[in-house]
Amino acid sequence: MEKLNSKTIITVIALIIVAVLSIFVIAPFASSAKTHANSIKTLDEKKITVMELTAATAGSATALAAIPGDFTTPVSNQILQLSSYLLIVIGAIFLEKVLLTLTGFVAFKFLIPIACLLYAIYVFVEKEFLRNLAFKLIAFGIVITLIVPVSVSVSNLIEKTHKDSITQTVEEAKNAQNEVNQTEAEENQGDNGNVWDTVTSKVKEGISNIGEGASKAIKKGEELLNKFIDAIAILLITSCVIPIVVLLAFVWLVKIIFSVNIPLPKVNKNILKKEENNKTKKEKENI
Repeated sequence: MEKLNSKTIITVIALIIVAVLSIFVIAPFASSAKTHANSIKTLDEKKITVMELTAATAGSATALAAIPGDFTTPVSNQILQLSSYLLIVIGAIFLEKVLLTLTGFVAFKFLIPIACLLYAIYVFVEKEFLRNLAFKLIAFGIVITLIVPVSVSVSNLIEKTHKDSITQTVEEAKNAQNEVNQTEAEENQGDNGNVWDTVTSKVKEGISNIGEGASKAIKKGEELLNKFIDAIAILLITSCVIPIVVLLAFVWLVKIIFSVNIPLPKVNKNILKKEENNKTKKEKENI
């Protein structure tokens, strides 16, 4: 009995030490921006890329719409609609930045200490559900703390492969927009004629070397549209899909490592026998 009491005291003291360290040492470290400086820098760079791509889609859509006639209007509208998907990416990036510091704070300031408290109570009362709940809280705290840094690291691996294509798309769209702006600047330096007529006449010559004719303009617009779709698809995958996949992977691992068999209530065999006898009697009566 004395050994049991000493083990119990040692276990409780160890749990108190873990809880105190979690609240006053690990929680400030896990929630500090300096700890996640690399991840925050990566997310900021991605945000800049998304903002540049948003400006490029708007500029390209405006440039294509400036061409007289309705030949390029459908392509222009489709490019303009892609900006709504970029807003989703920006929202996902902002959410990841918030969760980087928030999840570590919640996990080590609240979840881990509560888990230690539940396990300490379990040591005295020996209720199995308290121990299971403590392990589940610890697992949940670990998952929410690691999911964002891991997802950012995985996203970086994918983005490095496709970074050149995204940069090329942004540069090509900027060139298209710059040619329209250049025509306006040249006209402002010239005579006091109709600026709009001159701009639209020069736009006919091409955006990003589109060349003369509506068919070439449409072809160039479709090329830009396809490149925008590819770039946005990559950003959606790295910013939205990968965090979900990483979360599911962590949940799967947690279920394997911390799997807990929940005991089902035992059914009284006498009750089952009575129900079976009643069913047979009713069947006989019906016959």
